[in-house]
Amino acid sequence: MSDREQILAAVRRAVGHRAPPADRYAGPGGSADWARFAEVLASVGGEALGPVPRDELAAEVARLAAARADGGRVVVAGAAADALGVGPWERISDDADPRALDDVAVAILHGSLGVAENGAVALEGRNARVRALPFLCESLVLLLDAAALVPDMHVATRRMPEDATAHHHFTWISGPSKTADIELALVFGAHGPRSLTVVGTTAAAAGGTGRREPATFVS
Repeated sequence: MSDREQILAAVRRAVGHRAPPADRYAGPGGSADWARFAEVLASVGGEALGPVPRDELAAEVARLAAARADGGRVVVAGAAADALGVGPWERISDDADPRALDDVAVAILHGSLGVAENGAVALEGRNARVRALPFLCESLVLLLDAAALVPDMHVATRRMPEDATAHHHFTWISGPSKTADIELALVFGAHGPRSLTVVGTTAAAAGGTGRREPATFVS
């Protein structure tokens, strides 16, 4: 018997009892409503808009993109491109060269899950094939089905699609890029986008608590 095995055996003899298996952790609980998500996201520097009816989504995102881009380049990819259709944005291919995206002002992508407790949104690789895009852009816009909100990360982990990690990468994003390492001052955009806006979508008109202004389609 090795020294390690002798030590472990002594520990087992000294304990003298076996603890029953722990019950499944239920998580901290809390609501999974859009109001809570918007409040938490705002506290980490992000912004939640909506929820916006799907038939108004393209117009609302066009207005937002125009305000964020200030005449710069706006791109859309993956499921977000399918949801928005044709608009004042450029659809990029799944095999786009990241080096050609260093001038993107606004990137629009589709999140698959939102977490109310920390304002995080799940970005699956299948919806962001060009991994660098959400980090190269100045402003990131994530579309999120308001019904895809969960109260906490414990529930989020159980709700993740079985193949969520089968697409090269899977990223949780909560607010814009930020750091306080520079002279103890909070700086936004140090390692990624300067702003993050999550636009909630819903099948029908619904009262939201995030900021929402009349949509104007910009061509």
